[in-house]
Amino acid sequence: MGKDKLYETMKVVAKQRKMKASPQHDLYKKDGLYFYHAFYAFDFFHPYEEETGLATIILDISVKYCRFDELRWGILQPENDLKFTDRVRANSIAACKASFPRKKACFQYDGSENGLSQLCEDILDYLVNFYRDFWSVINRDYGTLEEYYIANIEENPLLAGLVYIERGQFQDAEKCFRLPNMSCKNSSTPISPVTEEQLARVSVSCKHPNFRSDYERLLDYTIAMQHGVKWTKETADYGLLPEERQGK
Repeated sequence: MGKDKLYETMKVVAKQRKMKASPQHDLYKKDGLYFYHAFYAFDFFHPYEEETGLATIILDISVKYCRFDELRWGILQPENDLKFTDRVRANSIAACKASFPRKKACFQYDGSENGLSQLCEDILDYLVNFYRDFWSVINRDYGTLEEYYIANIEENPLLAGLVYIERGQFQDAEKCFRLPNMSCKNSSTPISPVTEEQLARVSVSCKHPNFRSDYERLLDYTIAMQHGVKWTKETADYGLLPEERQGK
């Protein structure tokens, strides 16, 4: 079964539930402070087993504060006033990623085009139940999503770090971003240092002289804030000078 048919069916079913679906198999919805997102697809190795009548679906599920998109992007790209639409929040380089561990779920499915509608309904029911249970745990054990992120700092230090940044606790944010599971270490943008100062910044702030990673930008931001260094496009692109890094 081609995934385009799955998407076309999901688009119709999701719209009935006031959710949006993209051709890239994103399901998403903005609801107040929160942004819900899930990627769904047939499992590549076991998409459908005729003998069992089951389809295996992989799901990358997340929920985040909408404001985290603007916060993260403002650090990475100061002076770039990007408008965050729902689609940008769901699937773009500007989106703050917040996925939980990947899940695989099995659903009844007969392999036919006619059966796709019920399969999509079942996937959406699964997501509704997942979020219901998730918020039940949040309310019972953590109180807020912020506290959940902090309590699970090892799993997603980016989100915990953003909470600390909002609170002005930049030293704690720096500790988060230095954790092994910190994301975006392989996400980078090209830079072209020209001036003597830019070259000096890059020499102490960038692993590669012609690329600046998102990780380097986020980490340097927390250091800059601890030492009262103004965060500009120059510092975001090329990093901190030694004296700025040491607070002199």
